[in-house]
Amino acid sequence: MTGDPHEEKFGCARCWPATADAAHRARATLVREADLINESHFHVMTLACPDCGQRFVSVFTETIDWDAGEDPQYWTLMPLTPAEASDLDREGSNVTEATLDTLGGGRRCLQHDHPKGEKARSYWGLGIAIGPHD
Repeated sequence: MTGDPHEEKFGCARCWPATADAAHRARATLVREADLINESHFHVMTLACPDCGQRFVSVFTETIDWDAGEDPQYWTLMPLTPAEASDLDREGSNVTEATLDTLGGGRRCLQHDHPKGEKARSYWGLGIAIGPHD
């Protein structure tokens, strides 16, 4: 959060903590609601906090390079407004990358990147980031 009094408040201390590393750990406690895109290297789903009910969109991408495993993997997790969550519910399995691009333009999101041969890292970004995928 930037401290801007006009910034929207999302989640609770459990699901959307202050640091990116803590938010990445908290992601494991979220409950899967729906798979929107479920391909082997591109997975989009909605998740919810079991405590406060905050809904999130989660995007996973992976690029297979066929060279000794440890393929690059990327995740983005972004809290949804109630209207965005309703729109995704309505779209269901018809969600596309273009649909995702319309969500939360300047909103803080969690990004977790694990490039090949490098240490994974979590950090804050803005909007949905769809990494490379097969």
